[in-house]
Amino acid sequence: MRSTELNAFKKEAIETINRIETENSNLFELKWFPDTASMRFKSDYLNNVRPQVIVLGNDIPAEIIYAVCDNPFYILGGSLGTAHWADELTPRDTDPFSRSSLGWLINPEFDIANDALIVTAVSSDSRRKLISILQKAGRKVAAMDIPPMSATLNNTNYYKDQLITLAEIIGKHTGKHLTGRSLRNAVKKVVRAHRIWHRFQTIAHTASGFISDEAVLLVEQCMYFADSLDEWMIHVSRLIGELDELSRRFVMTQKDQPKVIVLGSPVVFPNYKVLQLISAAGMRIAAVADSLSLEADLVVSGSKRLISSERLLDQIVSDHLWATSSGARVNNEGLYSYFLHLVRELHPDGIVCHILKGQIEYDFELPYIEKTAEEADIPVFRLETDYQYQDVEQLRIRMEAFGEMLTQKIIVKRKVKRSA
Repeated sequence: MRSTELNAFKKEAIETINRIETENSNLFELKWFPDTASMRFKSDYLNNVRPQVIVLGNDIPAEIIYAVCDNPFYILGGSLGTAHWADELTPRDTDPFSRSSLGWLINPEFDIANDALIVTAVSSDSRRKLISILQKAGRKVAAMDIPPMSATLNNTNYYKDQLITLAEIIGKHTGKHLTGRSLRNAVKKVVRAHRIWHRFQTIAHTASGFISDEAVLLVEQCMYFADSLDEWMIHVSRLIGELDELSRRFVMTQKDQPKVIVLGSPVVFPNYKVLQLISAAGMRIAAVADSLSLEADLVVSGSKRLISSERLLDQIVSDHLWATSSGARVNNEGLYSYFLHLVRELHPDGIVCHILKGQIEYDFELPYIEKTAEEADIPVFRLETDYQYQDVEQLRIRMEAFGEMLTQKIIVKRKVKRSA
């Protein structure tokens, strides 16, 4: 039974990687990214890696994490195999992210958390229960709260105190303490990484005929999967150069496919089921608007100015508290503003709202999205699923109908434009 579960754990990653490599065989510089992601599914790596700090989710500002830890190990869920390992530890209706994340940390095959400090934010009831399960299993866990609102001085001060306390706990574990210099260096590193992410987003959009949507998302998510953020930046920069060269030397004739924005629950490697469905329905992804992309889009303001470390910390608190997308928040203003920005910039033909079962907090954002989309005459498709594949055919039928509707709208608009 154990070997069967281990094979299933590896199989999902292998299938996704093989598909990405086959569809993007023309890109030499892409190879590093599938190789990097696949390492997390190899027994030799998992049995030998010993991270000092494991970050559960991406709710904590990366600037704080890197100020007190050189190489954090991020866990973002995404694996059906690890979700199965958590079956006996969680209720059946637990959301896939929580089950998958727990399976990464408690399973019969490997123990990456044995010497690690697990850090996370209490961003939902599921996360709170997850923390309790980990603590009962003897894991070291440090957690912080996220205020439900961002506009008040009390919430800002509370959030700042939470970050400082968490940084102190992590610093005691790693031996790298929060200082003005470590904070400033961390901000510089994260700002540089996020700006490279921006450059990649731009070139991937321009050269979309040379790289698949799954490959784009994998490259971006390797920012969390790579053992070294600096190494990720080097390889993304090389890939940007290759895509730029291809787009200048060759003209790729593309079908006039509908373009959609994907939002809601993050789609995380290796479970790219939703991306496959979108592609199979003849659509392309214009952008992803979720908590991962919102974090990557954030460049702490004032990071270039010669300001004190205290003011820099205040800026981190201010920027992240506004931008944080969390189920603990009453309103996720940052995510909604980011979505509006993408709509204005990209003029999508449709919106796909992806909801993982159990993550109903994302449904609370949907009425605002639908109202904005209706005003802009952009159709919205809500898709609720989990990491299982049994519902693929049913979802494929619905997604194909949505894609056909968008295609017809494009044809009608083109005819109206020609007759005008």
